[in-house]
Amino acid sequence: MNTSAKTPELTLEELEQAFNELVVHFDRTAAHLEQATKLIAKQGQQYGEAIAWLQDIRKAAGATAPGTSHQELCLIIKDLRRRAFENEANNLQEEH
Repeated sequence: MNTSAKTPELTLEELEQAFNELVVHFDRTAAHLEQATKLIAKQGQQYGEAIAWLQDIRKAAGATAPGTSHQELCLIIKDLRRRAFENEANNLQEEH
């Protein structure tokens, strides 16, 4: 007879309770991971937008070079303002 075999120290009800607590803990951890992933994605999107804005600013600064008309410069500035307004409106919608 094998004397090293042990009987379980927990009852079936205690094991089920422990399993249920583990499931709840896992669900909460997965939800936190999902939220962190969304925040990382949003930061990546914001980084991309910042790079695009910097490129636009560089383009606008280059537009002041000789040979660029006043009208062309005004159109570039108007476009940048429109995009800034749309970007701000989108950010406000995401917050609400």
